[in-house]
Amino acid sequence: MIRVTNVMMAVVLMLLAAGSVSAQVQSEIEVTRAQIQADRQAIVAAAMPLTEEEAKAFWPLYREYRAERAKVGDALIKVITSYAEKYNTLTDYEASTLLKEYMDVGKLSTKIHEKFLPKFNKILPAKKVLRFFQIENKLDTIIMMDLVLEIPLAE
Repeated sequence: MIRVTNVMMAVVLMLLAAGSVSAQVQSEIEVTRAQIQADRQAIVAAAMPLTEEEAKAFWPLYREYRAERAKVGDALIKVITSYAEKYNTLTDYEASTLLKEYMDVGKLSTKIHEKFLPKFNKILPAKKVLRFFQIENKLDTIIMMDLVLEIPLAE
């Protein structure tokens, strides 16, 4: 998983160096995101002790949840690429706009969690739901940690 996020870091650095988002970079982002999702599902599968009955209900809901969470990734990539494109010429107005967009990403994330929590609670015991969200949070934190280490602070 960390190897895959390092690829994402390289893409971010290319964005910062290039100052724009090319079709090739967009393609690389999509490939990287698909690999992260595959790795993520494998990690969740290994870390979630599900009965056969629970698994039948969990995995379709998990895929629905991850599809919704992809919207968060889309929004975050938009913020990062906007920042990368404007990094050398960033105005206060653009900085304020980017910060608002970043805050909106957090709100969207919370909204999706709130939407899916009752759905997961219907199919799994509360401790397994808690475990699932802990796993998701840890994976998101690893990815974000790698990202923030590579993105330079605004000047």
